Amino acid sequence: MNLGSIINRLSLQQKFIILTSVSILILMSFIGFIVIRRESSILYNEVERQGRLLVETLAIPVINDLIYERLGLVEEGGLIDNYITEIFNRKDIDLIYIAVLDERGKVISHNNFKEYGKVYKDPMTLKALDAGSTLIQRFRFPDTGHGALDITTPLSIGKKRWGTLKIGVSLEKVEHETESMIKRIIVLTLLILLGGFIIIITLSRRFIGPITYLARTMEKAGGDRLDVKVDIKGHDELALLGESFNRMIDRIKEANIELKRTHEKLLQSEKLASIGILASGVAHEINNPLGGLFNCVQMLEEMGENQEFRERYLALLKDGLNRIETTVGKLLWMARSGKREPKIVDVKEAIRDLYGFVEYRLKQNRIEYREKIENDLTLIIDPHDFQQVLINLILNAIYAMKGGGTLGISGYRRKGEIYLEVSDTGEGIEKENLGRIFDPFFTTKQTGEGTGLGLWLTYEIVKNYNGEIFVSSEKGLGTTFTIIFSHRG
Repeated sequence: MNLGSIINRLSLQQKFIILTSVSILILMSFIGFIVIRRESSILYNEVERQGRLLVETLAIPVINDLIYERLGLVEEGGLIDNYITEIFNRKDIDLIYIAVLDERGKVISHNNFKEYGKVYKDPMTLKALDAGSTLIQRFRFPDTGHGALDITTPLSIGKKRWGTLKIGVSLEKVEHETESMIKRIIVLTLLILLGGFIIIITLSRRFIGPITYLARTMEKAGGDRLDVKVDIKGHDELALLGESFNRMIDRIKEANIELKRTHEKLLQSEKLASIGILASGVAHEINNPLGGLFNCVQMLEEMGENQEFRERYLALLKDGLNRIETTVGKLLWMARSGKREPKIVDVKEAIRDLYGFVEYRLKQNRIEYREKIENDLTLIIDPHDFQQVLINLILNAIYAMKGGGTLGISGYRRKGEIYLEVSDTGEGIEKENLGRIFDPFFTTKQTGEGTGLGLWLTYEIVKNYNGEIFVSSEKGLGTTFTIIFSHRG
């Protein structure tokens, strides 16, 4: 997992705390670096200034003593050694050594008597012997391991050079002071970071916390939970945002209720439209027993005195009335509106009940009906919704086969899912229309022949039961609708 994905997983409050803390740490580190560099430079420059002043001031009496010695006016080395010893023992500056070299680099005076007579040929000394003015070189003194300054100045009058004055100044105090300063700045940075962290936590809870709370509440509302409310106190912009969110939730609730009512009205109107289309079949189902009833009444009027004859025809009358009552009852049941009540539905039985309403139209349009339903195939679904889905698909298939054809309905199980297929050998659907057939009010029928809501409502009903519906069609060869339910009764 890379850094970007980790950051993306953090909440807004966590990002605010981390980024602000890191910013403070970087800012304090930068300020500390500038301060340390500046103070170190000041300390170094002060040591360098003192060293330069000392070597240039000491050079004057040393030159005079060298002249006196050359003229034989004073004892050789006496005065110079006294100067060097006196200066070296003073604590005004941390001296490591003081040496006077002749023109060749030979030590003619030194604070350490062991160095007398030595000839220095190190790069720093050689560079100093060639320099025409005061030269400052930085090096690390091996005896202490600390930094030091080698400060040299030529001992000359005019063009005559008598030698070179060389002093070493320790930078140990500067380094210790710098280290102490670094420690103080680190402690100060940590204290400021701790105080800043406390302030950041407080500010994040005050300003970022409500935003995070609002975001989580909005996420819950995005999961179809509209019973959520935001409780943000105050009169600032966050409180106004919370109030706006609460008003939006209320409006969405009202819109959902109205949408549900509209959906139910559309569903009911489509049911009534379907029943209207099936009216001829319903009339046929009622007319057949009605004709028999009229015959029975006529026969009873003519031969009603015969008890055996009367009982036989009364039984026929009762049977015919029962058939009419059953047909009308089914019709009213189909047209019923109300709350969905999912229950176990036997697929084969439900389809056969529905077949009675479409049989007349199938025969009228010379359509052959084929059914292949597995035994004990059940669904948990509202029976009215199930019949509405099938009616819509069957009527759609009948419309596509105006010149006759074959209607097939099959149902089977596959890998724990239930498949229902409604196929026809009709005119098929244009490829450019396949992606639009489930859109509301889309229809290829003539004006007045359809509402364009049947397949849309079918899609909505199937989706409401966590199902899927697909269509495959080829122009001139027919269409197949496949419904898949992931559960079974």
